[in-house]
Amino acid sequence: MKNKTGKPAFQTGRYFKYAIGEIVLVVIGILIALQISNWNETRKLKQQEIFYYCKINEDLSNDLLNIERSLATLNERQISTNRFLINLLKIQEDKSVLLDDYLAAVRSYRFIPSKSAIIDITSSGKLENLKNQDLKNAILNYYSELDNAIQIIEVNQNLLTDSSRLINYTDFGIQEVPFYRDSYSKELQTLLKSVNWHRDPHHPIFIALQDEMNLTIIVCEREKQLINEMKKRAEDLIQKIEPFCF
Repeated sequence: MKNKTGKPAFQTGRYFKYAIGEIVLVVIGILIALQISNWNETRKLKQQEIFYYCKINEDLSNDLLNIERSLATLNERQISTNRFLINLLKIQEDKSVLLDDYLAAVRSYRFIPSKSAIIDITSSGKLENLKNQDLKNAILNYYSELDNAIQIIEVNQNLLTDSSRLINYTDFGIQEVPFYRDSYSKELQTLLKSVNWHRDPHHPIFIALQDEMNLTIIVCEREKQLINEMKKRAEDLIQKIEPFCF
């Protein structure tokens, strides 16, 4: 039996089946390729999500180390400040006793949080890659509370800075502080004369230092409170993140 083209009908049907089969194979190949592509993309996103969790975990671990260092120096600062203030109020005859404690009373290691991971995530628009909504909220809440704590610490430190501006440092004897003394030539040390403010409770420097050291004790205590709160939050967040960082 022949069709209108003069070719056997069974041969035309066979070609048609082959054509349909090839089309089906092409479609299946495309679908498989798309599926593989989607799978690869999903795998990459998952790997990136895990990577970000691990980087945040690293930052939190660094925060804990910096917090411990900051707390240690704040404790030392409070001890020095208490000793300075006691000696000041007892009208210490030897000014060098006060000067020896001065730097330790005004210095401490400033806690600076590690935020490279969260900055990278938010600035690159990758926040949506963190699929665990509860964990993402916990991370965002942590950094929001962290920023708030740092802001309070900075405000309080600015109060101390403003207080210290009331002091005439040459009259105070900053050039006589052991840490700085060798930075001055002998001639300059002779020319820069301090005054005996430490023997007069009514002297402006005596009063300014009394207020500054009093405020320092309070500011250090508040900073320790804030940092300890952030330590607890960092430890809690690490416990939540670690199961997702593998």
